[in-house]
Amino acid sequence: MIGIVFRICFLGLVDSLAFWAGSHLLVSRNWLGLVWLIAATATINFVYISKRSRASKWLLPGTLLLLIFQIYPILFTASAAFSNYSTAHFVSRDEAASNIVLQNIQQVEGSPQYSIVPLHNGNNVALLVTDPKTKKVYLGSETEFTEMDSPSAPTGWKPYTEEQFYADAVQAKLGSLLVPIPEPKGAYLKVNDFSTAFAFVSDVIYDTNSEKLIRVSDQYVFPEREGAFIDEDGTALDPGWRVSVGFKNFKSVITDPVVRGPFLRVLIWTFVYAALTVLTTFALGLTLALILNHTRVKGRKYLRSVLIIPYAVPGFLSLMIWAGLLNDDFGTINALFHSHIPWLTDPVWAKVSTLLVNLWLGFPYMFLICTGAIQSIPAELSEAAEVDGAKPRQILMKIKLPLLLVTVSPLLIGSFAYSFNNFGGIYLLTGGGPPVADSQIAGATDILISYTYKLAMEAGHGNDYGLSCAISILIFFMVAGIATLSFTRTRALENLG
Repeated sequence: MIGIVFRICFLGLVDSLAFWAGSHLLVSRNWLGLVWLIAATATINFVYISKRSRASKWLLPGTLLLLIFQIYPILFTASAAFSNYSTAHFVSRDEAASNIVLQNIQQVEGSPQYSIVPLHNGNNVALLVTDPKTKKVYLGSETEFTEMDSPSAPTGWKPYTEEQFYADAVQAKLGSLLVPIPEPKGAYLKVNDFSTAFAFVSDVIYDTNSEKLIRVSDQYVFPEREGAFIDEDGTALDPGWRVSVGFKNFKSVITDPVVRGPFLRVLIWTFVYAALTVLTTFALGLTLALILNHTRVKGRKYLRSVLIIPYAVPGFLSLMIWAGLLNDDFGTINALFHSHIPWLTDPVWAKVSTLLVNLWLGFPYMFLICTGAIQSIPAELSEAAEVDGAKPRQILMKIKLPLLLVTVSPLLIGSFAYSFNNFGGIYLLTGGGPPVADSQIAGATDILISYTYKLAMEAGHGNDYGLSCAISILIFFMVAGIATLSFTRTRALENLG
C-alpha cells in the first residue's frame, strides 16, 4: 500500500513538472524539446506503472541522469564546435533582424505629441494612447495597436500612478517599449514621460516577404555572411544568429594568427605543467614513502598523519590561501624572508608558483599510493637480494621501483590527465596571469582548459563558445591519445611480475 501511494505521488510530481515544462516549450515552439519531454515522461510512466518492467525501475533514474549530465553536454559541445555560437550569434535570424531595426530607430521629424496612460497587467505593460489628430483612443503594446470604445483602461489593465511610473523597474520596461502604429509606415510610439509619447521610425526595415534587411535612406540591401548581416565596409552587424560553419573553428586554431600564437604557447606550457606536476609530486611522495617505510624511523604513524593534511584540506581553499601567501606586496612568504619575489606577477615566477603549490597539494596523494605499493611488495624479494649481496640502492632500482611502477603507472596516467585539465590549480591561484604581449586573453600560466574558459566567458564582446567547444574537443583527443599510448607502453611493465 505504501509503495502504491509513493508511486502515485512520484508520478504525479513528474507529470506536473512535465506539464509545466511542456507548456513553456509549446509557447516557445521548441518542438524537438517537446518531443523529447513527451517521450521521457511516457517512458517514466510506463516503467513505474507496468508490472513487467521491475528491473527498469532501478536502471531508469541512472540512465536519465546519464543522458542529462553526460550525453547531452557531450552532444551539445560537439554541435556547438561546428557552429558560430557566441554572444554575437545567439538569437534567431528574425530576432537579429528585429534588433538591428530597433538599433536604428530615431524620432520622426515633426512628430505630434501623443497623450498616453501607462498601464500594467501583471508583468505586461501597455499604453492607452490618444491620437492628437483624430482624438481616437487605442490600446498599444509591443504586438498590437487596437482602437478602444472608451477612454478608460480595459478590463484587467490598471493605470500606473506617477510615483509607480518613475520607479526604476517600471522605467526600464516602459523605456524599452515600442508600440507599432499605422502612420507613418513602419513607425513606433516611444514613451517620453508619464503622459506623453512621440513617433519614432527606423532607417532599417526587414522585408518579411523577401527576408531581406534594407536601409530605407539608400535602399541598400545588407548581404549575409556566416550568420550576420554585413554593411558596406564588410563589418558584421550585431547581433547575428547561429549557423553551421563546418570545421572553421578547428581551422582557426591552426590558421588564424590571433588564435594560433597563444594556442601553441598555451599547449606547450600545458604539457610542461602537467608533466612537471606529476614528476615532482611523485618524486617527493615516493621519497617520503621510502623514508617512512624504514623501520628505524620513529613515530612513523604520526608523521604519516601529518603529511596527508594538505590532502585533507579542500583544494580550492588551499589555492586561495596560497594566492594570499604569495601576494607580491602583502604576502606572508615575502614578509617572512624579507624578499620581494614577484611570485604572481612575473611570468617565470608565476609558473614556478603554480608548480610549487601543486607540489604541496599533490605530494600527499603520491605519498599514500607509493606507501601502499611499497608495502605490497613481498619482503622476501629484498631479503633474497641482500643475501645475494645487493646494495640498498640496487634493491630500490632493480626490484622495488619496477614492481612499484606496475601498480602506480595507471594512477600516474590519471594524475597527468587531471593535471592537464586542472582548471582550479591555475585559475584560483594566478587567474591564468600575468598578462603577456601576444594575447589579451591567454596569460603566462594559462593551460588549455583555463584558456578555453576565458575564450567562452571573459573574452569581452562576442565570447566565442563555438571556438571554445572546438578546443575542448581537441583537449579530449589529446588526453585520450596520451592515456591510450601510456597504457599501451606500461603493459610492458606487467611482464616484470
